Amino acid sequence: MDWLLFIISAGIIIGLIGAVMNLRASIWRARKAILRGETEARPHDWLARWFGLTDLFKAIEGRTLTEEEISSAATKRITTLLEPLTDAVLVIDAKDVLRVANPAAKSLFSIGDDDIGGSFVPLVRSADFIELVRRVRNEGRAGATILLHRAPLADAWIQAAGARTDPEAFGEGAVIFVLTEVTALKRLQAMEREFVTNVSHDLRTPVTILRGYAETLADDFETMSPADRERFLQKIVSSVGRLQSLVEGLLALASLESHSDSIKREPRAVHQACREAVEEFSARCRVANVKLELDLCAEEEASADLVQARRLVQNLIDNALAHAAGATRILIRTASSPSGVILTVEDDGGGVAPQELSRLFDRFYRTDKSRRAGGSGLGLSIVRQVAELHGGTVSAENINPHGLRVQVVLPQDK
Repeated sequence: MDWLLFIISAGIIIGLIGAVMNLRASIWRARKAILRGETEARPHDWLARWFGLTDLFKAIEGRTLTEEEISSAATKRITTLLEPLTDAVLVIDAKDVLRVANPAAKSLFSIGDDDIGGSFVPLVRSADFIELVRRVRNEGRAGATILLHRAPLADAWIQAAGARTDPEAFGEGAVIFVLTEVTALKRLQAMEREFVTNVSHDLRTPVTILRGYAETLADDFETMSPADRERFLQKIVSSVGRLQSLVEGLLALASLESHSDSIKREPRAVHQACREAVEEFSARCRVANVKLELDLCAEEEASADLVQARRLVQNLIDNALAHAAGATRILIRTASSPSGVILTVEDDGGGVAPQELSRLFDRFYRTDKSRRAGGSGLGLSIVRQVAELHGGTVSAENINPHGLRVQVVLPQDK
């Protein structure tokens, strides 16, 4: 009998210990659910039912689900608000997970919908941007200008500004960034620096030559031979011509930029400009042994500003004469198109290096050949400015077996 009582007592004690352990486990699950938002499989034993823990877990799970729904709805509202923005916006949480990216950000970083919810690090591919995220988390807000390497797409400069965001929406440590692409501004700043450098150099060179030869003539005129005096005077005349060409080019560009809306279109102005330019350059072409040909289409062409059209054709011919090494022929041709007129000027010279074609129309850009010829780098930039003033475009390509073709498209006035 004693053994039977002992066994029963031991069973009761073991059962109580198990019940206490189950109760402790249930309380621990409830604690994690309340404090950490972590939910596990709820207990279904008699002890949980006896103490009412089943109802407690139902209440906790219901509250957690509501919070998730609220957070999801808030994220959707924020995403909807950010969609029409032209600036890129990113939200990154404390675990470096990309939570929000508006359409502008997706386009900038080539982000797909499947990338939302993953790590942002492999998406931005920029150590500078990753460091900026760390700074924002530590300092509260920060900004920087960053170069993004986006191969196979072109690299892009962005102005990034970040700040900590609402922890209730995205958790503690979440940050939001507004990114503005400033690639065009960076390019303009580089062009401005290059412009100032080139203008300073190109103005200084002829002025220095003028001063040197003029001072020599003034000091040694009586003792110099007639041949030396003539040579010095020719140098002065040449420098004055170069200086005049540079100043006129700068004035032409300034005039085009300051009167972009004041063109006066006239019918058949391009044909008239071509004829006048050919007549003006005919003597120079004969001296250079270059045949200047004109091939105008019979159809009525688009209207244009006569003064600007003449300036455009003059610069195209002058560029071909000055820089088409070995050229024997320059052809000016027009063709009619549904949208306007196509003006083409081509030569049979040496052409240009393929890598230089895309920069021919940049202000003050000069190929190696034009540098040796003393060009200012303004002629073709004036051509582009005139074309854009009319709403048109300009392009250049090498001709087989040799030569360069410049094509200007001037749309029909509407």
